[in-house]
Amino acid sequence: MKRRQSFLVVTVAAIALLVARDRATAAELLRVGKSPGYLFAYTPLDVGIATGIFRAKDIEIEEVSFEGASKMNQGVVVGAIDIALGSPMDMSVMAKGMPARSIAVIAEPMIEFVLLVPFDSPIRSIDDLKGKTVGIATVGSITQWVALELANVKGWGPDGVRTVAIGAGGAAAHAAMGAHLVDATVSTTMVGVVLERQKVARTLTRVADYAPPFIAHTMSATTAIIAAKPDAVRRFVAGWFESVAFMRSHRPETIAITQAVTGFSGADEETEYDRLMPEVTARGDFDPQSIARIARSFVELGILEKEPDMTRLFTEEFLPRR
Repeated sequence: MKRRQSFLVVTVAAIALLVARDRATAAELLRVGKSPGYLFAYTPLDVGIATGIFRAKDIEIEEVSFEGASKMNQGVVVGAIDIALGSPMDMSVMAKGMPARSIAVIAEPMIEFVLLVPFDSPIRSIDDLKGKTVGIATVGSITQWVALELANVKGWGPDGVRTVAIGAGGAAAHAAMGAHLVDATVSTTMVGVVLERQKVARTLTRVADYAPPFIAHTMSATTAIIAAKPDAVRRFVAGWFESVAFMRSHRPETIAITQAVTGFSGADEETEYDRLMPEVTARGDFDPQSIARIARSFVELGILEKEPDMTRLFTEEFLPRR
């Protein structure tokens, strides 16, 4: 009987140790949304998954792609995602009550965005765009800010350019350019490269060449996940910036991973890496000038009636300590 009791004690203890070990090594699941899913700026997520960087930090990723910020913001509101990869314009929705806070800058300055004109357009400089129609993704988006900021910088006034929503992505730009529905459109560097090769459009200028400091992409976390699992959020952010460091030092391996996400050819993905990798920040902190400019943009775009208290909309508490 004593032997049997001793055996049971040892067995129970062993099982308890195994359970404890499994609990200790169990990865925390975080649902991460991307809007849209194919942007290079968001590929540190895919690199971190492929290389095991997040798993090494006991983080399991469930990746969710959205077509448009409004749909991703709906996902935040209903609790379908924990982390959102989007634009700084999402902070205006937080000011209106969306339960989230921006926790890191993903990319700046705005190297990624360009102004395209039809390939055969007589427009040769940004000065030629005065009074013209510029295609944007949606009203209230960062692409609208890009268009209106041109008029602001040039001193043309609020009606210096007209904007029309044509949708996001290369297909939208291709259709608008090919049919001459707009005089120019706000798009991405690589869409410009592809459409110029196809003789559909050509790049007139990079947005960074005329616009003041402005954050291109940010990372946000829901208030629920911040309250429930702050350490998991912190480990996710650390894994993100480790992934960025890997991308900077492992060009061939990174291109192999990101090509599957962006859908570009190998040669085009090499071009994208070389042009956009400098935009992906290695630090994640929020530049005060950029934050102030973003606050003003909410009023200029008619999203908010007055500038919000931006300190309530972002935090740097989850950034890796320097």
